[in-house]
Amino acid sequence: MNKERINNFGIYTIVLSLCNSAFYGAFSSYILYKTKTDSFISIIIGFVISLILSKIILYLFNKYPNKKFVDRNNNSKLINIIYVILSMFLYSLLVLRLSTFLSNQYLINTPNYLILLFTVLITYYTSSKGIETIIRVSIITFYISISIFLFDILSLVPQINIENFYPIYITNIKDILTTSILFSIYFITPLLYLNGIKKSQIINNSKFNKYYYLSLFSSLIIILINMFTTIGVSGIDVNNLFDYPVYTTLKRIHLFSFLDSMENISIMLWMLFIINTCNMNLFFIRNIIYSIFKKGKIISLLIIIICFISSLFSFKGGFIESYNYIIIPAIASLILIILQLLINIKDRLIK
Repeated sequence: MNKERINNFGIYTIVLSLCNSAFYGAFSSYILYKTKTDSFISIIIGFVISLILSKIILYLFNKYPNKKFVDRNNNSKLINIIYVILSMFLYSLLVLRLSTFLSNQYLINTPNYLILLFTVLITYYTSSKGIETIIRVSIITFYISISIFLFDILSLVPQINIENFYPIYITNIKDILTTSILFSIYFITPLLYLNGIKKSQIINNSKFNKYYYLSLFSSLIIILINMFTTIGVSGIDVNNLFDYPVYTTLKRIHLFSFLDSMENISIMLWMLFIINTCNMNLFFIRNIIYSIFKKGKIISLLIIIICFISSLFSFKGGFIESYNYIIIPAIASLILIILQLLINIKDRLIK
């Protein structure tokens, strides 16, 4: 696992997935509801906060290129276990969200547990093959995703109504700042899973920071364009009626006037981002488990069973949109970031 080598472009594609994974299926509806046409302001402020938080993530990664997260914290088993538990929680929410979407929109006659089981198994299998396989999958899905994204934009831009962007500056400062902070947390937290690899595993890693920040700005552009078309085509009032506003907007796409339901292809962009993020999440967890426990394979299998059961239990009553769905994962994510900050401070004090 430690001898696996990856390139900077692979890092670029995986970071793109990590940054975008929570936006389409979770945060887009919340930010539109809270800030309406001022969503762009919240996103940009949140992105600036994300750049600051990136320093926390990159500090030890750059300082110790031959060590992964678990190697840098081998004397603190408690922190490693906390990271595993919180990462399991976030993984369960990701697969739950994706499975719920598939169940509600496409596979309504398929038992929920089968959709969830398939999602869990495919991510578990991919993560077990190592970082080279994960990155290879990410690169392949990148080309698919960028093609879908360009097609969506070209199809939706002619349908944009500029009047849908008015009025502006109608949101109070508190809501803008709150959504900005939440956006930064959702945007940056998945990047913590890059700590599952060593910087020395990256070919020509002197260019890592360049590709890393390029992927962050690329992610921002993708999110802003998606928000622009979502508001411009459907308007705020319509979008606030749906749990998946981006998906609802994609339903407006028709090809050659006879091919409908193109949104079923277009939404694959978000599905691929989610799967790539789940792969990295499980890979990160496996790294820690294999390093601190002798029976790593058994415990890893047990973890994936726990994630499946917990997600299935949440699935039982149906998925209900609520503020808690946004704030509870944000709290778990914030704890991960704070722990990373404390580890950084400890490293500085010791040195």
